[in-house]
Amino acid sequence: MSTDYHYERLPTSDEKRRIPRQEPTSDIRELHRRLEQDPRFNPPTPSAWKRIALVIFMLALFWLGLKMRLNAIEQTTDPKVVHAQRYSKEYKFRPAASPIITEKLKDGRTRVRGAAPTFR
Repeated sequence: MSTDYHYERLPTSDEKRRIPRQEPTSDIRELHRRLEQDPRFNPPTPSAWKRIALVIFMLALFWLGLKMRLNAIEQTTDPKVVHAQRYSKEYKFRPAASPIITEKLKDGRTRVRGAAPTFR
């Protein structure tokens, strides 16, 4: 069974390292030079279409958030409430502890049947 992969031992000392270890320094120019050489810290600039797509995406998110906020503000207005008779013909002998019945009308108003709600 022959394979194209050959086992290679890891170096056990600094002398056998392929990449020489650089000595620590406090020289700013040398540190900047080392930083520029390391590809991990210098990723390539994204292409123009990716940058344009990001700007368009951010503008779309901003527009969507603004639109949702404006719709939420419009819906916070108090709905019109129509109070019906407390004792209708259907519930002529309704007990006093009966629940409050609310009914949404076609025009957006709310009809309330029963006792008036208490606010504490």
